[in-house]
Amino acid sequence: MIPVDFKEANFTFTRPKSMTDEQCGDLRVWKGYDLAGFPIIVSCWRLSKEDLEEINRTGKIWLSVTSEVTPPVSLFTEYPFQNAKVTPQDY
Repeated sequence: MIPVDFKEANFTFTRPKSMTDEQCGDLRVWKGYDLAGFPIIVSCWRLSKEDLEEINRTGKIWLSVTSEVTPPVSLFTEYPFQNAKVTPQDY
C-alpha cells in the first residue's frame, strides 16, 4: 500500500531516527476531532494492483500497530470528510 497526500492533510509524521527510509517513511495525515470530540488522525492509502489482487483473493486486510498497546483504530473506504464523520477544525 502506498501512502497518499490529500488536500485536508495538516500534519506530517516523520520516520523515527532509529529507522531507515526502507523501514518507514513520512506520512501526511489530518489531525482533528470526531463529532464526539475524540482526537483522531486520518491517513490515506492507495492500493497497488498486487494489493487489490490479494484482497480479491482473500477478502482480508491486516493492520499492524507498532506499539505496546492497541489504540482504537478504524479502516474504511468512504471519504471521511463528508457526511460529518469528522469536524473541520484543525487539531
